[in-house]
Amino acid sequence: MKIAAKAIAMKAEGIDVVDFSVGEPDFPTPRFIKDAGKKAIDDNLTRYTINRGIVPLRKAIAQKLKEDNGLDYDVSEIIVSNGAKQSLYNVVQSVVGKDDEVIIPAPYWVSYPEMVRLAQGKPVIVQTHEENGFKLTADQLRKAISANTRAIIICNPSNPTGAAYTRPELEALAGILEEEDIVVISDEIYEKLVFDDFKFTSIAALSSKIKQKTVVINGFSKAYAMTGWRIGYAAGPKDIISGADKIQSHSTSNASSVAQYAALTALNGPQYEINRMVAEFQRRRNYVVQRLNGMPGVSCNTPEGAFYVFPNVESFFGKEAEGNYIRNSYGLAYYLLREAKVALVPGAAFGKEGYIRISYATSMENLEKGLNRIEKALAKLKTPSRAKFVQLNNYKTRVTIKAPIEADLTPDKRDAIVAEAEAQLKFDQYFEWNANINGVIVQLRTNNGHLYDFWVENWYPAQLEADLEPHAVIYAVDGAVGRETHAFYHPETHTGILFNCDYYAALRSLALGMVSDIGASVFNLHSVRGMSGDRDGHGFMLIGPKGTHKSELFLHLIQEDNIALHSNDLVFVRYGGGYAAADMPERKLYFPTISAEIFPQLSALFDRSKCENVLTDRDNCQYEDCPLRGDCQMEKGMPYCYFGSPKAAAMLDPYWIGGMNKHVKRTDLRTVFLLVNEPAGAILQETDKASALTMIESGTSSGHAEQSAPFYNPHLLLTDSESYERQKRGFEQLLHQANVYKLNTGAGSPAEVVNAVVEKITK
Repeated sequence: MKIAAKAIAMKAEGIDVVDFSVGEPDFPTPRFIKDAGKKAIDDNLTRYTINRGIVPLRKAIAQKLKEDNGLDYDVSEIIVSNGAKQSLYNVVQSVVGKDDEVIIPAPYWVSYPEMVRLAQGKPVIVQTHEENGFKLTADQLRKAISANTRAIIICNPSNPTGAAYTRPELEALAGILEEEDIVVISDEIYEKLVFDDFKFTSIAALSSKIKQKTVVINGFSKAYAMTGWRIGYAAGPKDIISGADKIQSHSTSNASSVAQYAALTALNGPQYEINRMVAEFQRRRNYVVQRLNGMPGVSCNTPEGAFYVFPNVESFFGKEAEGNYIRNSYGLAYYLLREAKVALVPGAAFGKEGYIRISYATSMENLEKGLNRIEKALAKLKTPSRAKFVQLNNYKTRVTIKAPIEADLTPDKRDAIVAEAEAQLKFDQYFEWNANINGVIVQLRTNNGHLYDFWVENWYPAQLEADLEPHAVIYAVDGAVGRETHAFYHPETHTGILFNCDYYAALRSLALGMVSDIGASVFNLHSVRGMSGDRDGHGFMLIGPKGTHKSELFLHLIQEDNIALHSNDLVFVRYGGGYAAADMPERKLYFPTISAEIFPQLSALFDRSKCENVLTDRDNCQYEDCPLRGDCQMEKGMPYCYFGSPKAAAMLDPYWIGGMNKHVKRTDLRTVFLLVNEPAGAILQETDKASALTMIESGTSSGHAEQSAPFYNPHLLLTDSESYERQKRGFEQLLHQANVYKLNTGAGSPAEVVNAVVEKITK
């Protein structure tokens, strides 16, 4: 990680950095294990072994699993690898196929999602919560399972939180998993490092039924301080272990022969070094937790195992000290490295913003010194005055319309247009970035710095190796002589071209349209445009055209307690297992700044966001019905106004609105509201599926004369019958899974309409 690299560089310069980022014991490998390794060398046990590992070691592992965990395994059900990390990788490669979903509770070890992606699977991240010890609940598991679920990865005890599952907690999960065709990958590398007489239980030991579905991952790095020896193992069903064996045979072959004989001695030798290490880790844990909970603004659970704590530091976001403004966990980690000379890991690296990971695998002297520095640095952070954000990060675009799109290019025309675009991309003004838009990798190639900046802010990054190609490419070329603002799309090669348009809304819409096409045709994803939220796992969506007060209603709803923002524009839905699993593809939301009129809290958040076309000249105000007319803040010296331009938007991090409790990335769409605006009638009434589908298909709404796009989705690029039918089938599935209501926003006050929606999704 970049922070770790920076810490190493600072140490190399002679700077006294206290390192709380390490993920390995600070104890030496016990002498009797080192002596066994030396003896293996002296005895010339340095040749290849069989791929799965030497039989004596696998027998010793089987004996360990039986005595410690109550698990019976044959040596043919065990494979030894180059560390538990390779064991896990081999198993994932053996089990997971293209588009298979793997449930991963967050916070997670950083490699889990990437291993799944390397197997062409799709990580399904389930956010656990501090209040229940960062443990996956049975209800969360049940909601995360879909028809595409292939596996679940459980880390017990957890890296990064130290949380360990009790037997009843595991039984609740196993009760669900036993009835599903899902492989359980149980990472138990920290098994020996548990405190306060905690009784560790392997999920595989709960029943023969769950054992048949489970692969246990373990190793020697943590319990025996053998991180550099690289020795781990997997135990599980023969077919999975055989698959892992094949993968290992064609990659690394056997684990180090010397390390294998040392590991054999570790299992067969005295175990008192583990007890000594655990006692010392428990002493350190108690000290670190007590110190952190004594710091104003910090809360820290007491972990049951491992050697990490995962304190909540969200209260410091939005504060600053000496010019350092803290936006997120990465910002805080960098601040503590610079200001306190303490290295730690941001929670975002583990999929959980608002937290940091501190390793106490270091001396008590270092712990005391480092925590003193952290406490002093945190005390310096103060809430800045509003005047601090006068220098708005705002870009005024030359173009403020979405480019017309031509999507029926011939191959020859496509080639000619791409050649023209590439000729405009000079080496000294070329920007490129791979975005992961709901699993579709889209590469932007542009010569416009603003489009590039917003693109990077908008989407999750996609890491591509040199020999891999993205699913789609967009050329966004500005300054093309003789060209009007225009866009093109060639569906066969998934190529988009945008000429002479610096308005990010146009680029974003082109990208969403392309991903909607690729997602539907390749990944069976259904793109649905609407505004969605979540209440305790109950997903809902508002669908309708302009003039139905959809945005106003949505902004009121997401300010309600227990309602979390999901998406303000487009989601991608997978159907299966009785669920309509809707994913929000954006890292940051392209949010109209006029929203702050209804949701005032957003103003302060827009101040800290990258903005586009925010009004900075009072004479150009286009808001005729401004509630502040006669009391204009710009006339009083305010340098900008969020209400004055209908084209103004901010790239908003949705977690800023209220943290993890107010934003979800995935929800199960159970209720759909089709919006109309009629002066009379009931506010809410259930409608039949056929009528709802007709309304959606046509893109019309009673009480609203203006024709919207088909399926209310202006991002859709293709109008051919096959694409149209795919959209229609998708909505048929959605309406089959969800309850659908006609919501008449003209039949009551905003408060009455909001109450009607809240009441319906609460039942």
